[in-house]
Amino acid sequence: MLLSHNFAMAKVEPFYTDVGRRIRDQRNNEGMTQEQLGRLLSPPTTRVSIANIEGGNQRILSHTLVQLAAALNIEVTDLLPQKPATSVENNNSQITDELVTKLGISVSAAKKLAGKAKNT
Repeated sequence: MLLSHNFAMAKVEPFYTDVGRRIRDQRNNEGMTQEQLGRLLSPPTTRVSIANIEGGNQRILSHTLVQLAAALNIEVTDLLPQKPATSVENNNSQITDELVTKLGISVSAAKKLAGKAKNT
């Protein structure tokens, strides 16, 4: 059985959208381009990668988040959302969507699995 993955249609996770917006806002406050910010990281990161991070389309490793905060002259906590990004019900919906997308199972089977995870 061959499973195909459609990565272009991946959902943007609210957490990363919020973090990306905070990075972009602070970068603009510092008068820095995406390319300049990318060069301050180790290893250096491309402008496209910084654009993807700011758009919430790329997950950020913890050490990269620390480097970004340092390059932007702020604390790491200034880049993090202050409250949870989703409710439990919305989280179950995201879990269901991810199970269907990544495992290729039916929506009804994914809902059952997500419901079991919620009750544990």
